[in-house]
Amino acid sequence: MADDTGKLKKGNFMEALESIRGEAEAMKGRRDLPPDVRKGLDRIIALTRARFDLGGDIE
Repeated sequence: MADDTGKLKKGNFMEALESIRGEAEAMKGRRDLPPDVRKGLDRIIALTRARFDLGGDIE
């Protein structure tokens, strides 16, 4: 898998969460994953769907 960490703006928390969730959702589509890995991906997806209150404008 190619390293795409350079695509995110420094300090952009919400974009990072979207990227993590997208990768986890894409990986979950693989049929060769063991059940414990699938459960871990499910937890990552659920946790990154949570809403965060960052206290308004942080810039």
